[in-house]
Amino acid sequence: MKYLPLVIVSLGIVSSSVFAATTVTRQPVLTYAQSRQVANKAENIIKGHHLGGVIAIVDNAGLPVIIERLDGATLANSELAPKKAHSAAAFGVSTATFQQKIAAGNVGLLGNPAVVPLLGGEPLSLDGVIVGAVGVSTPDGNVDSEASKAAAAALDAG
Repeated sequence: MKYLPLVIVSLGIVSSSVFAATTVTRQPVLTYAQSRQVANKAENIIKGHHLGGVIAIVDNAGLPVIIERLDGATLANSELAPKKAHSAAAFGVSTATFQQKIAAGNVGLLGNPAVVPLLGGEPLSLDGVIVGAVGVSTPDGNVDSEASKAAAAALDAG
């Protein structure tokens, strides 16, 4: 029993030296302010086309940071924007990539429920690390693509 305090102190010194040798590198994280910047860019483009729609910004786990429903948004827009964002975050690629692969004959992708093969989902990256994604859904897929790409570029330029 008289050696117990010595053993406890020794274990503390050993364990603290093990932790001290561990290097922690911090990955970039998508902030609310950055998400707001991305959503604002997408919103400006959508409104420039005089359309309604939905903008969804998710983090790298696919969890919502911002979901914005513009006037004139439909139920389909409300369903699709978050799914596009989740798909782009999950795979780290534009949802247009899936559309192209399926058009080229890779219909097996349709068996994966996380794949959304529609224009309007773009990954968001900081310092080369995927930190989230933006999903845009309006009545016009070309506007979805334009808005999501410009929004993703706004974060990169940010």
